[in-house]
Amino acid sequence: MDAVRPEEVDVPYDPLDVVEHVLAGDWKDYELWFAWRPEGDCLQLCCALDLQASKSRRAAAYELVGLINQRTWMGHFEVWAEDGEIVFRHSLALPMGERPTLAQAASMIDAAVEAADRYYPAFDFMIRGSKKPQEAIDACLFETVGTA
Repeated sequence: MDAVRPEEVDVPYDPLDVVEHVLAGDWKDYELWFAWRPEGDCLQLCCALDLQASKSRRAAAYELVGLINQRTWMGHFEVWAEDGEIVFRHSLALPMGERPTLAQAASMIDAAVEAADRYYPAFDFMIRGSKKPQEAIDACLFETVGTA
């Protein structure tokens, strides 16, 4: 956890720690947290998008997560069952006794913020704009070709 703990925090390592960060993204500030998962010998990163699918929009949220996860090659999005929170999650498996390097932690953060920035609009279109999942993903993945 030392690799992901802010330098100004000088506390001993506890494998049950959760280390939280807030990072600026293209659409908003994202809350990220790292947690050591001893049952899988892995470091887990979660990134909250601060978007919640209401019970009436959960089926659409699950469908959108499925469409997005097909395009996401590191980590995945999920909808938390208890409150409908949209979260990106990524894990790094580490052999017993090894600790993550700064480069590994930075790579996890980069993957999370890149995925959140890329797909936040799709989740927002679906949750707040009431678009269907395919419409939401199509609207956020268009590419401009040429010059103006």
